[in-house]
Amino acid sequence: MTTKSQGCLWQICQVLLFSAGVMSLDCNLLHRQQNQFNWYSLQLLQTMGGKIPLECLQDTTAFQFPEEVLKPKFPQYAKLAVHEILQQLFSIFSKNLSQTGWKKTNVKRFLNGLNLQTVRLEECLPTAGNISFKKLKKYFQSIEDFLKEKNYSTCAWVIVREEAQNCFRHIDTLTKSMKN
Repeated sequence: MTTKSQGCLWQICQVLLFSAGVMSLDCNLLHRQQNQFNWYSLQLLQTMGGKIPLECLQDTTAFQFPEEVLKPKFPQYAKLAVHEILQQLFSIFSKNLSQTGWKKTNVKRFLNGLNLQTVRLEECLPTAGNISFKKLKKYFQSIEDFLKEKNYSTCAWVIVREEAQNCFRHIDTLTKSMKN
């Protein structure tokens, strides 16, 4: 078997092991599983592209993540916020990626991981209560508006990928609040 095939097989095995771990953990250990997922997602985002190219620096923008989301009053609120962030990221990264030049397999792994984690979180979310994340939705809408304004250019996607990495750093903060 060639080295390329072995590498692909190894990555598939990692995804399967990750998936098995995700599905086997109970909700009391969700914060540990979320830490693993964050690390995996950051690795995938980094492999999708390197640093921001110099020609893209003119396109940078300061997206304002709503800081109040990072100070949840209850562990359940943190879970709901992480769920919302993952859903929004899935929505953004599910469209108009043709100009990115990213490997389709990496994008698929990233989207599969987002979907898997979203489903896993849904198993652990409270059934009662409806928390509105208006500011968080507005934040993600500004990212989508930025992509549209830049016609989903390569530079726009590089910047959004960087912002997605920041989102996973925010998820790390929220994950610490998930512990009971």
